[in-house]
This record gives sequence, structure tokens and C-alpha cells, in this order.
Amino acid sequence: MTNHSDSNVPVLIVGGGPIGLALAADLGRLGIEALLIERRADKLGSARMLEVGVRTMEFCRRLGVADDVRNWGFPRHFNLDSVFVTHLDGYELSRLRTPSLGTYSASAHSPERTQPCPQTWFDPILQRRARSSATNELRYETELESFVQDEEAVLAAVVDRRSGRRYRIRASYLVGCDGSESTVRELLGIEVRGRKQIDVTMNVYLRIPEFLSLHRTKQAWRYVFVGPEGTWSFLTLIDGKDLFRLQLPGLDHDTVQKVDVDAMVRRCFGRGVYYTIEDRIVWTRKMTIADRFMDGRVFLAGDACHAHPPNGGLGMNTGLQDSFDLSWKLAAVLKGWGGRHLLDSYEYERRPASSRATEVSLLNYSRLSEGSRDADIEAPTPAGDAARRRVGERLLRQNERSWKTIGVHLGYIYHPSPIVVPDGSPRPADDTHGYVPTTFPGARAPHVWLRTDFSTLDLFGDGFVLLKFDEVDTRPMEEAAALRGVPLRVHHLASPEAAKLYEKRFVLVRPDGHVGWRGDALPENCLAVVDTVRGAGALIGGARGSTRMAEPSKPTLVPQQARAA
Repeated sequence: MTNHSDSNVPVLIVGGGPIGLALAADLGRLGIEALLIERRADKLGSARMLEVGVRTMEFCRRLGVADDVRNWGFPRHFNLDSVFVTHLDGYELSRLRTPSLGTYSASAHSPERTQPCPQTWFDPILQRRARSSATNELRYETELESFVQDEEAVLAAVVDRRSGRRYRIRASYLVGCDGSESTVRELLGIEVRGRKQIDVTMNVYLRIPEFLSLHRTKQAWRYVFVGPEGTWSFLTLIDGKDLFRLQLPGLDHDTVQKVDVDAMVRRCFGRGVYYTIEDRIVWTRKMTIADRFMDGRVFLAGDACHAHPPNGGLGMNTGLQDSFDLSWKLAAVLKGWGGRHLLDSYEYERRPASSRATEVSLLNYSRLSEGSRDADIEAPTPAGDAARRRVGERLLRQNERSWKTIGVHLGYIYHPSPIVVPDGSPRPADDTHGYVPTTFPGARAPHVWLRTDFSTLDLFGDGFVLLKFDEVDTRPMEEAAALRGVPLRVHHLASPEAAKLYEKRFVLVRPDGHVGWRGDALPENCLAVVDTVRGAGALIGGARGSTRMAEPSKPTLVPQQARAA
């Protein structure tokens, strides 16, 4: 696909950030042709996202890029503590300790761990992976203007921003990964609800040579500054060397214009230091979720359908989950074995999971400042000592739940879901902080090491996997899958640890690594189970947070023009 004339592709992706790139990369891995268009030039600005979550790292493992994310250049000896201070030569209130990358490589519940990898480095890794697939093409400085859809295809009108030439792209499906101001969402007329302006925040990117020699606070990755008015700023190391992001929250459109960056830097250090400003970005913190995540053959993913406060690092990481939920479903339908309701399950599953993450993000934002205001915080007096101890303990306790939230990354469960077979067991309690592995239908299948550097998670991703924990004939399930053309591999696991964690003698795992069915015996009707998990069963109503009807409505024609750039 090199001729920028009218094109015909299975999947058109609008938006070249990490969500669109991950979707293109996984579709390429699955052998599905995709065209990605991005209105910006093929270059990155300053990093907005700084940390890749543990679930995203599991997806990177599947794409074969986890080593690239781990080894992009951040020092492995550097501890990743978060420290609360009055200023860098002032009082240290408390410290949330996080081991360096060289201390351990994985958590107890995953073959991976959260990694610092700012978007400046992360996006190019995904971009290279997407481009490595012969079925993918990425077109930059190409903008969506409008589209129409019917029951067979989507016809998009786009413009090459360099030449001004307009042409059309016909796609079986279109996915809007074009951010919180999504053109795709606007053209569909889908509303977003929630808090559309929590505050205005300024990010200032600073180059500070010999940073650690300029103050007496011990090494950390994130410095949180607390004054009499409470938490007022954050300074985070970006490149592991001398590039930092100073974040100034709690502003509005008037005060942001009056920010004195030099005064802010002086306040951080307690004195003047040498620095250079690399960039500054003003953005609006919001928490919103779209009324719908899809319309006919058009889907929304990432910030286009759920925007988060970045606190806790859940925005991009939740969006990546959208990509990997949608990629296998699109591939299944395009290859012919996905049922007619499979794509509708995207909204049933991802909207409640995304809503859960946005709520946690907002709570994380409040934790950074709640209870941090104290007039004596900087006083060199017994009252000041008491204030610092009280505020420090509170901030440490609250923010451990914000920054160490494995439960929100790994504990989301697709329940109820039209493509998951319930077994009548009670749903586990939803814990967004801690995490207890489970094979409850709809949950992420647990990690167990099967051999050195090979996890149960490494079995998943290409099709369905039936795990069995004794020597039982599974031909009825295999024959049912073969009859419907569903890719299925069977693995007999002799691991006692895996048998204990997986709870049942048989567990059917979907391509995205979530449990579709489990039982202590094969089902009486294996074909009915296969039809359910491939989306050919009847849709269920009442999915939490879903606004779609039990039967999908006809696609809507959308001839509107996008707003002017």
C-alpha cells in the first residue's frame, strides 16, 4: 500500500499515538492488513506518559518488544522512590520506596514489572514493531475529514496535509485512536460525560545538569513538593540523567499565563540553580467516558472514549487494553471464525473496565493533596515536626495505593460478558490495590512460571488455549472448535502450582489472555461453549455501564465534516 490514491483496507486506524500503534502492531502480528493515518508529522514532542504498567508490559512481551522497553536506557541501578519534601534542601516528609530495575525483573503475579519508559522512547518502539509487519502501513500528515458507513464498509475521506490532495479510503472497520478531542467520536456524535475540566496543568521540561549534586535529598525518581498550601508541584526524572518534568497542577486558564517558572524552580531547590527549559505544555486534566465505544463498524479506543487524570499512570495503560481486546476480535471476524456478536462484546467489556480505571485515576489525583495542607509544615519547631510527621505519614499511606496498584492493572474482570461462559461462582471482590489471581470467567488468566523465563502467559495470544491439568481426552472440545474454524491449542500442564492457581481441571483462555470458560469436566455441549466465546451466541443484556441494546442496531450513516484544524 504505497499509492496514496483511493485505498481499500480491512482496518483503518485513525491516530498514531501508542494506542493506535499498539493496535496496528498486534493486527500485524495476527496477519491482518491495517492502515494507520496520523495528522501530525512523524516526530514526537515531549513525553506525556512516563511509565509502562505491568499489564502493558505483558502485551509488549506478546509483541516481542518487552526487552526494548526494559533496555531503552534508564539506569538499572537508579532507585525509583517517590519522596515528599518541602524543598530539595528542606525537610523530607516521607519516602515511598521502589526498587531499582536491576533489583528484580518481575512481580510475583506477572513475568513482567512496571517500567519507566517515557513516551519519547515507548512510541518509537511500538512504531518499529508496527512497521515490521508487511501487512501494515503508517501514513503521517494525513488527516481524516469525514466518513460514511453502511452494513458492509466504512468510506473515509482524508487529506494529505503536505500536498493538500484529498482521497478516499474504504475499510471494513475504522478505529478512532485519536485522543480526547477525537474527530472520529465527534463525527459519530457520541457524547462524553464526567468532569471535563478538573484543572489546568503546566508541564515544564527542564535540563538540570549534575542534579544530585545540587541538593541534599537522596536519589529518587519522583519528588513531590509540599508547602503550607499543601501539595503544589512534582518533579520527575525522565531520561535517567538530567531531563526532568516539573508539573504545576491546580491552575486555570488565567493563572497558567502568569506562572513564573524561575520562581517555581527556586522554590523546588530552596535557591537558584542552573537549568534550561526544553519545552512546556499546558493541558487540561479531565475524567470522562464516552456514552458508547462503538457505532456499527466504527470503534473508539484510548482517550477517544475514556480520558483519565494521569495520576497512577492508568490512561495510556488502560487504552492499550482496548487495543488488545479489539485486535483479536477484529482478526477473528476478518478471518471468518468470529461470530456476529463478537465485535459488540468490545463495548460490553471495555466500557466498564475503562470506567473503573477512570474512577481510580480521579481518586489518585485527590490523594496527592488530600490532608497535605498545614501552616506549620516548614516551621523549625516542635509544631512543625508534628505537622511534617502527620502529613508525611498520610501522604505515604494514601499514595502507596496510587502508585502501587497492581489490582487495577491485573484485576479487571469481564463480567458479565456475552462471550464469557459463567460457572455460577460468586464474582471475586474488586480490589484495585491488591491482587489475588483467579480463573473466574472473564478474569485475566494467572501467571505461573513453567520453566526459566517461560510463563503460562506465553501460551496465549494467537488463538484460544485449552489448559488441562490431567490426562483427559479433550477431542470433543477440539472437534467443536475445528467445526467452527476457531484456532485452538491444548496444553497439558503438570505444574502443581499452576493446577492450584487455575482452580479447575479445564480452563479455556481467549487470545487476549482472559478466561472464557472453566470446569472440572468438559461441557456437555462443547459446540455451545465454542459458539459463545467466539461471539455467535445470543447477546446478553445488562452489562454494567453498557448502553447498547441486546441486539445490535444497524450502522449509522455519518456524513458530517470534521471541524477545521
